[in-house]
Amino acid sequence: MTQKKNLSAKSRGKSFAYAFNGLAQLIKQEPNARIHAIVTIAVIIAGFAKHINRWQWVALFFAIGLVWITEALNTCIEELCNFSCENKWHPAIKTIKDISAAAVLIAAIVSVGVGIIVFFC
Repeated sequence: MTQKKNLSAKSRGKSFAYAFNGLAQLIKQEPNARIHAIVTIAVIIAGFAKHINRWQWVALFFAIGLVWITEALNTCIEELCNFSCENKWHPAIKTIKDISAAAVLIAAIVSVGVGIIVFFC
C-alpha cells in the first residue's frame, strides 16, 4: 500500500528545495550543463537585443527547456547505470548511456534549428 502524499505548504516547499538542489547539482557536476547555462543566458540576452516577438520567445523557451530536460534525464540515466554496474564497463550499459547522450544531442540540434529560425529568418 502506498503512503498518501502530504500536500501541505511546508511539504511542497521542501519539494521545490529538492528540485533546486538537483538543478544546482546538475550544474556543479556536469560540464555540459554549464555550457547549456552559458548558451541559455546568451540566447536570452540575444532575444532581448533583437526584440523578438512573443511567439519567438515561446519557441526559444521550449527549445531551451528541451535541452535542459534531456540533459537532466541523461545525467540521471548515467548515474543510475554507473550505480547499477558499480562503475564497471558493460556493453549494455554503454549502449544505454550512448543512446541517452544521443537524446541530448538531438535536443541540442533541434534547439539550434529553432535559434536559426528565430534569429536569422
